[in-house]
Amino acid sequence: MTIQIEPLAALLILVGVIVGISVFKYTARAHGAFGRGDLGTSIASGAAVATLLALLLTPGFSQPPGPAAPPADSVPTPVGSAR
Repeated sequence: MTIQIEPLAALLILVGVIVGISVFKYTARAHGAFGRGDLGTSIASGAAVATLLALLLTPGFSQPPGPAAPPADSVPTPVGSAR
């Protein structure tokens, strides 16, 4: 079974991973008590960036649109009076 990932989704994942890695490397270079790299912050920042890009760039994320609404000028027919 093959799962296809759309190019935009793959790009969002890639950008999230790159942001996470760069945040980790930045925190690893910091001096002080927290000089070993903050893994939690890097994962959270990568996920936040990927989520925000997904919300901003993909309306519906390539899902098929829902059923169309009926026209506004249509008159509903009564259910029980057709006999």
